Amino acid sequence: MATPQASHASKKIAVTPNESELIPFDHSAAGHEGISSNASGSLIIKPCTRAEIDFYESAKDHPLFQAHMPTFIGSLSQHEDQDAVAPILQGASHHGVAAPAGVIADPTPGLIKRATWKPSGGKKLSTGTAIVLENVASGFKRPNVLDVKLGSRLWDDEAPLAKRRKLDEVAERTTSGSLGFRVAGMKIWGGGEDSNTPLSPVENEYVEVKNGYKSYNKFYGQSFKAENVVDAFTAYFGAVEESGDGAAVEKKVTLKQKRARFIVQRFIRELESIQYVLENEESRMYSASVLMVYEGDEDALEESIAREENEDGEEGRINDEDEDEDEDADEDEAQDTKPHKIHEVRLIDFAHARWTPGDGSDENALKGIRSVLDILRSLVD
Repeated sequence: MATPQASHASKKIAVTPNESELIPFDHSAAGHEGISSNASGSLIIKPCTRAEIDFYESAKDHPLFQAHMPTFIGSLSQHEDQDAVAPILQGASHHGVAAPAGVIADPTPGLIKRATWKPSGGKKLSTGTAIVLENVASGFKRPNVLDVKLGSRLWDDEAPLAKRRKLDEVAERTTSGSLGFRVAGMKIWGGGEDSNTPLSPVENEYVEVKNGYKSYNKFYGQSFKAENVVDAFTAYFGAVEESGDGAAVEKKVTLKQKRARFIVQRFIRELESIQYVLENEESRMYSASVLMVYEGDEDALEESIAREENEDGEEGRINDEDEDEDEDADEDEAQDTKPHKIHEVRLIDFAHARWTPGDGSDENALKGIRSVLDILRSLVD
């Protein structure tokens, strides 16, 4: 992702929030603690290690990989005696995401200035640092979120032996070991009628219903084996109908949700692109995830799909006589409410990631990507 040029600065200056205006992040499917969001929800502020910041900063030298990461805004550091959070939104925009104060966008590539920050809720930082990122779940009316942790090996080279053993045990008893991924968490919009949302016996153990959403905890994903983990994906994409005449007949899954096949096909294309990048990069990332999001509000989804189809049909058909008029209308168009997104797929969580020139592709992460692709393809075959 290119560094924004001065001429591309935002026409709007966002209101600067104080500490009281930071709120806990509410759409983390995997239940990460200590994550905050700005009031608009466009940014997340996540406690992190220096290694994760370094990986994001160095990703500019790997543009194909970077294209599949959340937009990196910058980093903030903690001061014990600070009474207020450093300004979060100021000045220039970065690919439509406002840059936080203290992380000042500059036309010079790689120039990032750090300011101080004090976390506002969740667990207190032990590292004293936080990373400011684009909120991938922003821009949806009702985001349906799925966090899939990649890899059979979940520990990096610096992990102590006790941690290696613990993570190997988790991998062995879950789909991490057999398929190279496991469902780390899931959050699904249920229509807003909490009392009328029936839960299966399995869901009763692992699911919290709140504010119209079903939130599936990490133990839900750990409960699956290779043979039945497809059930997590069919739950994510909506109600399913299973057909088959007894145990001897292989059951066929039919997705009931109107746009389920459309969304699955979108995700397949995104994951194929991620697979290509990982096959052509020399990197290692342990306990990283692929985050999948799609619009859970059916009316908003249909509206966004219709708008996208209309824009595709109009592409390239510009009347030269109307160019001046179009330029004059730019300001008005900028004020329009943006349509809701249809979907997003990103790689996230790079606390244990690095570039490894000469070591070949990351087969540990690729195993998980390929397994997820196999499952998604089975849903639309």
